Order: sequence, then structure tokens, then C-alpha cells
Amino acid sequence: MCLNNFRFIMTRVRAIVVSLFLIFLAQQSFAESDDLKTWDNVISNSTDTGTLGGVSISLSEGYQNSTMTAEEWPHLIEVYTATWCENCVQTEAVTNSLSTPDDESILQIHYHRFIAETQDPFGSQETDDRWVERYGQSSMIANGFERIAPSNVFDGERLHTGTSPVSDSLENDYQISLETSPSIKYSDFIASLDWSNKSGADTFSWNISTPSLSESYTISPKLFFIEDMGYFPEGGNGEEYYHHILRDVVDLSSQEGEISIDYNPAYDGDDLSVILVFDWHYNNEDGFFGALPYPNLIVFISLFFAALHSRKDN
Repeated sequence: MCLNNFRFIMTRVRAIVVSLFLIFLAQQSFAESDDLKTWDNVISNSTDTGTLGGVSISLSEGYQNSTMTAEEWPHLIEVYTATWCENCVQTEAVTNSLSTPDDESILQIHYHRFIAETQDPFGSQETDDRWVERYGQSSMIANGFERIAPSNVFDGERLHTGTSPVSDSLENDYQISLETSPSIKYSDFIASLDWSNKSGADTFSWNISTPSLSESYTISPKLFFIEDMGYFPEGGNGEEYYHHILRDVVDLSSQEGEISIDYNPAYDGDDLSVILVFDWHYNNEDGFFGALPYPNLIVFISLFFAALHSRKDN
């Protein structure tokens, strides 16, 4: 009886030691990868999500069209800002200083605060709704607010809020985010956008080809209407000229189609453009195991086999 008890105890001890060792290895692996992670993940109901954009055309003339292949696709940085936000001046200066290879470019889109806003004239209900719907939950987890200026999102995946760096500098934080590839492979993507204005009616046609994507992915295209620059000397942050202003967002129902719409005009001037972007979502069908983060999955499996092993010894 005593011998059996001793064997039982030793079996449990071995199981615990093995489990703890596996947990340690998982945490070490996760920590090493986390050293390079300077952002908060954008979350959604899907396992993975992101935003790519985009094909851009000027609305200053009567007819325009543009086609973009994967090699031309820019890095997308969505910025939440306000004309009174002094910290935004700092983060936007960092964003403007980011470096890319000669064959790559950056597309910035600036959301200006609108809901309950009394000082910033650039935002709209549509743009604030878009930010809250897309990034509100992630922002709430990161800092307790759905909308906070300054915030920066890279490729619709990597969220930065405030001005406190995770690494040794904000410049390094942003550069690491910029150099991190999107989670989706888009080497064969092609997108096109056409615009015509006849008798005062604006008509847009678009096509987004994503042949490499499986049926597990959902594509949600949108038109972003961007004002290149707006003049507002009353801004509390001391900036008189504001750039890349998102004036309107229009959801599109499919990856290909045509639509005639009205949209919010430029705040001033005649420098409005339209950009075709799309959110992508990977719909995870792996159930419970797919929802487990990598370290937790190892822990779960190790504990399961440890328990099974101890039962056999009994």
C-alpha cells in the first residue's frame, strides 16, 4: 500500500514538473516574440483581421480611373486626431518621418474627432462611426476609451495609443509596426476604381480581385473620401494646416460593382480624392482549439496528457 502511494505521488510529481517545464518553454517563446511587439492587436469577432488600401483618384476632374497591383499597394496608417490635440503633433511628426524602401509608399488617413466635439470642424458622423466600429473595442481594451487622440493603426492590425513608447522610442515603435508585414498574403491582388461625374451625378465603379483567398476570408470594401489639406488657424494645438483629412466613408456591398452617391464635401478648397480600401476578416472554424492562444494550447495539452498518464498508473 505504501509502495503504491509512493508511486502515485511520484507520478503526480513527474506530471507537474513536465507541465511546468512546458509552460516555461511556452512563456519563453511567447516572451521572445513579444519583445518585438510594440503595439496592441486590433481584435474582432474573427481570428485575424486587417485593412488594406488603396487605389486613389482625384475628384478635381470629370473622369478618372486607376488600377493597382500588389507591388504598388501602400502601407496604410489610420490616425485618430483632433485640432486641439497637442500630443497629436508629436505622433504625426513621427509618422511623417518613417522610412520605407524606395519602391514602397505610405498612405495616411486622418480621422478627426466628431462626436461631442466642439472645436474640430473636420470630422463627420460617418468617420467617427467607422473608427468606433472598427477600432473602438480594441482601443477600449488598450486605454479605456473607444476614441482617443492620438491613436495610430498600421494595416488595420496594429494599434498604438498615446505617446508613451513600448520600446526605447516612439519612432522605433512605429517603425517596427511599419516593417511588420500584413497577416494576409496579397501578392496576387489587383484593384481598380473608376469615377465619372455627368450632369452633377457622381458614379463610382470598382473591382477587387483576390484569387488566392479561400472562402474562409470575408472582404468588406469601402470608399474613403480624403481632403488633402484643410486650413483651420483656430486649432488649439497650434497647427494651421491639417492633412489627409477623412471626410466621409461609404460601405460597398461587394468586391465588384457600381454606385451613384453623394458624399461630404471638402472643408475648404477643391482637393478631395477618393480611395478604395477594404477590411478583411478570417473566419476561424477551428472552434475551441483555434481560440486558444499558442502558450495556453501547450499548457492545455500537457495537463491533459499528464492527467491521462496519472490515471493509467493508478
